Amino acid sequence: MRLLLAVLFASNLLAAQMFDGVDEASKPVMEQAHRRIEQIRKGDFQVRVVDEAGKPVPGDISIRLVRHEFRFGASTLGMPKQEPSLREKALAVVDELFNTVSIVNYWSVYKKSPNGEPDWNESDRMLSWALDHGKNMRFHAMLYGPPRWVAQVNSTEEWWRLIEQRIREVAERYGKQIHEYDVLNEIAMQVYYKSENYRAYQKSPSFPYFEDPANGARCFALARKYLPDAELVNNDATIPTAASPILPAILKYAQDLLDKGAPVDVIGHQAHFYASGRMPFQEGHNLVGKGAFTMKALEEGLDRLGALGKPVHITEFSAPSRSNKVKDPQQPRLSDEEVAAWQVNYYTLAFSKPYIHEITRWFVIDELGGRGVDAGLITKSGQLKPAYYALRQLLKTTWSSEWHGKAANGNAAFRGFFGQYEVTAPGFEKATFSAASKGSRSITVKLRRAGH
Repeated sequence: MRLLLAVLFASNLLAAQMFDGVDEASKPVMEQAHRRIEQIRKGDFQVRVVDEAGKPVPGDISIRLVRHEFRFGASTLGMPKQEPSLREKALAVVDELFNTVSIVNYWSVYKKSPNGEPDWNESDRMLSWALDHGKNMRFHAMLYGPPRWVAQVNSTEEWWRLIEQRIREVAERYGKQIHEYDVLNEIAMQVYYKSENYRAYQKSPSFPYFEDPANGARCFALARKYLPDAELVNNDATIPTAASPILPAILKYAQDLLDKGAPVDVIGHQAHFYASGRMPFQEGHNLVGKGAFTMKALEEGLDRLGALGKPVHITEFSAPSRSNKVKDPQQPRLSDEEVAAWQVNYYTLAFSKPYIHEITRWFVIDELGGRGVDAGLITKSGQLKPAYYALRQLLKTTWSSEWHGKAANGNAAFRGFFGQYEVTAPGFEKATFSAASKGSRSITVKLRRAGH
């Protein structure tokens, strides 16, 4: 009995110490999040299933969600260069879990000289894969990082010619397939940190710095010229707490772009979560505040992004992780189980916000595409991690909708998530229908008899 009590005590102590981002102050935040998901991500649908003659289909009918309307995405950065078996495992996970992928092509590497031939190899390969697997696509990023030949350009007029050329070439290459574009990336954040990219632009004093909202707005106007129907994104990065000193700069820059008339359709938010020094994740972050990794603190920052009045897309997400750029063996980390649980809570919070329409994770494989040692769904040796299983459970079971039974006179009534559904019935070919948030809630689906 003593041994059993000791085991139970140890188990309870472990559970109490586990960090998933939900402290006492975050509990009501998450309760509200679950309620909002039921309210804003679902609808009540009346589906009438008929045959080719318009008569009700008899017998058993199954209706199940196969694709969310909300964009759950993943980056494909670096995938083509992976060892084939690892790449196949990673892409199988992407295909299973996500309806959206980021096609990555950086300005900094796509040409070896100002008038050289663009390198589309990796982005073309991933676009082809995405088309074959029926994925939505977003483009990252039009203007990010100076080209390697930055010092060779000596006039502002020439720079604007090259900027327009970059935008035009991307639009001509991908405009018919991709409908969401990160036009500017990390402008306010890189100015705040005086980053390596920011310093590199100084090698060309004539460069029209995008931190000037007038120059940024001009970039967006050029993007709209060549992509009249696309979603244009201003993308930036911080841990979004109310205490973040970077968040006000990001909000101001975005508002300045809008005030200049820039056709910004979407506020893009990079949500990467790394520790500060040796401060544990459970305590917070030296720069952006105590409790920075709790859902309450993150909700406050996300709501400030939403207050700009534009849709918010979380364009790059990575859960709390060690950084491969930090050599301190004592840098904070969470266990794989904690990362998995924290990730589920973050997805839940984001999914519950009506102004957030997308969350795209940056790491599928640990460290692929950046410094996230613990941020992937798969290890570098190809092992599926607890984060994968937790996310699969969330997206494919918790946030799934199904209806099975004999339809009364062909009619089935159910409440389900917005998205695309598949209908099956014995003796008939399967069919799909869209249950859209802005569409009709009364839907007729016509099934063809098998073999006809």
